[in-house]
Amino acid sequence: MQKNKYRIHSNVLFEIAQSRSFTEKDNIEERFDEEGKIKLLSDRAGADLSLSIVKTEDGIAYSVKWDDSEEVFKGWNMAWEEFIWCLGVVNKPLEEAAKKAAEEAKRRAAEEALLAEENAELEEAVAEEASTEEASAEESSK
Repeated sequence: MQKNKYRIHSNVLFEIAQSRSFTEKDNIEERFDEEGKIKLLSDRAGADLSLSIVKTEDGIAYSVKWDDSEEVFKGWNMAWEEFIWCLGVVNKPLEEAAKKAAEEAKRRAAEEALLAEENAELEEAVAEEASTEEASAEESSK
């Protein structure tokens, strides 16, 4: 199972955001920080990418922030798509590096297996030669 490339900061709020609009019953007012945001998601790569619930003049919206740029969306779907797109951009170099590392490890393992096989054959040949010499020495001494 592949680990998520993002961290969920509040499962309950994340599930609500995905399925419906927030209501007073959800009691999220007390969760807003001094900037009027509640962080829902962030990337695991450390690229300062986040998706937050924000208070706006029009009510609750979603903010996707990446480094020094920030976009605000009224609906969850657009914010989610933007977050996932940014996450893909952030993680692409990491995935490529991991793929190269895996290929290199596979190549090294194949080389090591080949060397081990060659060493085993060499040891077998040396042992066979030693036993042949030993047998010859025994025959000569008779």
